[in-house]
Amino acid sequence: MQALERDLQAERASALARIADLFERAFEAWQALKAGEVPPLSSPEAELERRNEIRDLATERLWMLIVQRESVGLRDHREILQRVPLEIRKRIGPRRGLGRTPR
Repeated sequence: MQALERDLQAERASALARIADLFERAFEAWQALKAGEVPPLSSPEAELERRNEIRDLATERLWMLIVQRESVGLRDHREILQRVPLEIRKRIGPRRGLGRTPR
């Protein structure tokens, strides 16, 4: 039984590392967009759509990261949340999809 628990904890830690990487990449994309480091798109509508997509992806991955941290017993998320803009923090959770109500 201890071996099983050890294996489960190792898998949780591995999943945490993968999800942390996914969040970092999404957050870096958000920061690059906000800093004007990405080429503009052809229309304001396309710009808004891209901005919303990147924001929502970063938001969802932040949520996934926090859930995974909780699963390995890490309960204090202040260090992560302090560097994330309010615009992302206030929308934390899974991305909107079909059948979900808008936030």
